[in-house]
Amino acid sequence: MMPDILNRIRTIELIAWDFDEYKSRPESIDRERPVKARELVVRRQSDHSSSALCEEETRLLRDTLVLQQSRLDLHAEMVGLDWSLGVVDLRRLLAFQRRLSFNSTLPAMTVPPQYDWDRLIEIAFASPNPVICDVLYDTDKKTVILQSSNPNVQLRVTQDPAAPVAVYAGSPFLEVAQYAGRWFLRDGYHRAYMLLRAGIFQIPAVIVRVRTLEELGAVQPQFFSEAILLSEHPPFVSDFLNDALTIEYERHPIIKTLRITMEESITFPLPIAISGEQP
Repeated sequence: MMPDILNRIRTIELIAWDFDEYKSRPESIDRERPVKARELVVRRQSDHSSSALCEEETRLLRDTLVLQQSRLDLHAEMVGLDWSLGVVDLRRLLAFQRRLSFNSTLPAMTVPPQYDWDRLIEIAFASPNPVICDVLYDTDKKTVILQSSNPNVQLRVTQDPAAPVAVYAGSPFLEVAQYAGRWFLRDGYHRAYMLLRAGIFQIPAVIVRVRTLEELGAVQPQFFSEAILLSEHPPFVSDFLNDALTIEYERHPIIKTLRITMEESITFPLPIAISGEQP
């Protein structure tokens, strides 16, 4: 579905680390704020290598987590990865995303009371995200065009010969990753932000043990570099709630476009020589 171009998107950006090139960031921001934010981060004492796993709560929810672990869509999402389920403390998670954006036209997440594990499970292990997009067909170029306001929309290859390509709307799971001895939020930043803002710190999650920055998912140019993530003063997810470490502004909605071009060809395989016969 095409976004309403009149709708402005509220954006929160971390400023205590380096800035990337981002056209939607206002040029008129106070340049002293990032300097003061960096000074605050350098002075703070934070243990960025402590475990985020809540062992007692994980044991308490063992049977419930086992039920979630049997989900076929979860196994499909985690294929090729070393993962398990557990309860984590959001305050101990590092962030590789620089920005969070909020669309006021979308329904806000309802935050449950603390320790309402049934509802927290529903948030962490949500139903598959619906694919919402406009579909166009360019007959001259034999191209299918998909446009969406969801930046997570992408194409994935399937194992189904009848439908070898599927449209994917992003992971419905709250994912945490262990990488280089540190704990990161891998997916679910908006949910984590809303929970932290409401004072909810413990949440069930998928815990992935990753070996590379690619498996972590922090390889897009708009994310923090590995040097910053593994530095002595990395960004935390909870820093998004600190006014001294962020700036807030509005931007225009984005449109993500995917194109599928269809081509046909016919080839004639070379004949296979049979033993004893001349080719």
